[in-house]
Parts: sequence; structure tokens; C-alpha cells
Amino acid sequence: MTRLLLSACLALWLAACAATGSTTAERPAPHVSVARNIPLGRYRALAVVMPEYLETRPDMVTRLANLGIFDQVLRSEDLPRFVARHGLQGRVTDLRKWGGYQSLARAYKPFLIVWFDCLDGRDGVRYQLGVRRADTLDDVYVGDVLVRPAAQRDLLGLLTLGAGMRPSNCWGATDHGAVDGLFDSMSQWMRANLPGATPPSSVPAPGEGQSGT
Repeated sequence: MTRLLLSACLALWLAACAATGSTTAERPAPHVSVARNIPLGRYRALAVVMPEYLETRPDMVTRLANLGIFDQVLRSEDLPRFVARHGLQGRVTDLRKWGGYQSLARAYKPFLIVWFDCLDGRDGVRYQLGVRRADTLDDVYVGDVLVRPAAQRDLLGLLTLGAGMRPSNCWGATDHGAVDGLFDSMSQWMRANLPGATPPSSVPAPGEGQSGT
């Protein structure tokens, strides 16, 4: 029964892709809406990866660590132990709120927060990857990429509804090719903001780099 259900789901997905003419190879390049020039050298002590839909979040931590930019890369769940290890309990507020991250940045060192989101909008399903400064809570990098055009999403929704299934359009968020493109774009932005690097001449205007939508 399970094998039959999986086969049916695969057939429905392929039918939706064929009907809309959409393939992974046709995915547009990441659209960068925010890419600020910042003194990244101030933020190299720590990077924190927030919870999100991605099933491969440990891999995101590993990827960031492998860039060789940050002294430590932690999951957000690791922060209470990090605070206790550094004896900062009395100086850090509730880490379930953004104010807690600000207090940690003041008590320890400025650091960056890497977050992921899946957006189900009018033009389709998009993955979004961003970087936020913990000390100011402003986003300094935001990139997104269209992973499922609206026509494909809507057709797939009709097919799965007819089969008695109605998964969220962001369920799983496991289009790894899209994540690869977003991560590459983000890492290029990080390297361009390292001390001694030539910073980008300007911030891309909203919509720049976006195609196929």
C-alpha cells in the first residue's frame, strides 16, 4: 500500500511538472533584495542558524562552518548551553524572543543569525534565506528563489486534493538545488564583506537578478 501511494504521488508530481513545463534546470537565479555592506569582521565570533522547514539544517551548520569565516556556528537550540558555558545567565534574557538575541550580542560579542523561510505567494512558492545582525536585529542579506510557479503549485494542489491528500506547499522544503543556489549567493555576499575584500559597489535594487517569474 505504501509503495502504491508513493508511486501515485510521484506520478502526480511528474504530471504537474509536465503540464506546466517546469523543470529544476529552469529555476531562476536567486533574487537578492537586501545586500548591505557591513563590517563583517565584527561578527566573526559566532553565527547562529535558526529553526526552519529544511530537513537538512545540520548540513546548513556544517556549510557555514566550512566557509572558515566564523569561529563558531551553532543551532539556536544550542544557545542556552552556550550562555551557561560562558556564565552569561544573568545578562541574557529570554532566547525565545528576539530581545534575547540582542542581550546575548551585548553580553558576549556581536554575531549573525542565519534564517530560512518558505513563502507561498501569488507567484508561487519561494525559498528565502537571510542574515540578521543580532545586535541591531536588521536583515543585512535576503535572497529568495522561485521553486514552484503558481500554475504548477495550483495544479499539484488539485491533484493531491483529488487523491485525498493536501500537504502544505512548503511541507519539507527539500528542493536542495534551490538551497544550494541561495547558499552560494549568501556566501559570496559574506566574502565580499570580509576585511580587505572589495565590497559590492551597490546594493541590488528589488527585483534585480530575478527572472522567469
